[in-house]
Amino acid sequence: MDIVSPTPIIEFIVIGAGVLGSLFLLFLLILAFISRGGQMISRRTGGALALTVALIILVSGLWCVYLSPTLTYTEYKDSLYREISVEGQSSWSYAVDVLKGDTMDGSVSLYVVIYDRSPIVDKNFTDQTFSLFIYDPDGEIVWSQINVTYSYFTVKALKTGVHEIEVYNPNVEPIRGYVSFNVQGKVTVRPLEPLGQLMSLISLPIFGLGFWASGIYAVLRKKE
Repeated sequence: MDIVSPTPIIEFIVIGAGVLGSLFLLFLLILAFISRGGQMISRRTGGALALTVALIILVSGLWCVYLSPTLTYTEYKDSLYREISVEGQSSWSYAVDVLKGDTMDGSVSLYVVIYDRSPIVDKNFTDQTFSLFIYDPDGEIVWSQINVTYSYFTVKALKTGVHEIEVYNPNVEPIRGYVSFNVQGKVTVRPLEPLGQLMSLISLPIFGLGFWASGIYAVLRKKE
């Protein structure tokens, strides 16, 4: 799931549609000029005009791809909500692959099940505890909390690689509870990049038309 305001994207789409429409009308106008030959402008002049427009379109497309404004949004890369059961003096673990700068957040909570028709959460039961550890790709502990009945964590990854979340049960009796976990990352994109790629493709046939109409293609053929 991605979280991003739709307003900037809509604005970029409107701008892109306007630019493409203008380029299409300009292409038709150039084609009309060239097809009429000397009635309006000479074919060579029209060809030179087509080459100029094609170069402008190509440069604009390259700007959209490499230099246009960027948009950053938050992306949920992984999520987990699970009921767990951990035997006495044992561990439950979950491994997740994250990138440097991603944020891991979540919680672990215990409950006790009384088998009487339906599960009941005993909020007054505090004898059982657990310990929570988060390890980086090198096996180093980057976050921990010892002997608690509830834990909430937010950890920013300092390294790229597999991080491990471990719930350890120090009790003799089994424990049961819930684990909630999310991985969030910042994603930076250029909304105008697809438009720039399309403009670069559009410039190619206009370049071809310009080479043909301006006589450059014929001159090259004669030199061969």
